[in-house]
Amino acid sequence: KKSKNMLVHKLLVDLAPPFVTAKSWSIFDGRTGEILFGKCENDRREIASLTKIMTAFVVIQIIRKIKLNAQKTMLQVSKNAATMGGTSAKLKAGDVLTVWDLLHGLMLPSGNDAAICLAEHFG
Repeated sequence: KKSKNMLVHKLLVDLAPPFVTAKSWSIFDGRTGEILFGKCENDRREIASLTKIMTAFVVIQIIRKIKLNAQKTMLQVSKNAATMGGTSAKLKAGDVLTVWDLLHGLMLPSGNDAAICLAEHFG
């Protein structure tokens, strides 16, 4: 098993790093903690997008657990969510959208408004 892991590691290290447009990124070996590839991997970054990924993850876990249909369950956008600053899915107070659409508004344009709407209903 050890020789197989070493072979996989060697294959990965011998490859050219992937093309990534992010300002900073890294790929590391979860077993050893060794960084295999990266660009500006030690730079500090805001974690807002990571928070949105976790919001999506938690909402998906909840809707699976309670067997909600994300494409049929409708939520209304509050004034609080609609007026949230930062990146936006351009939601307006009173808009009614499916959970499915809100998840897309959360992840594609990185909408803070969609994140707050989902958090108000599932948080």
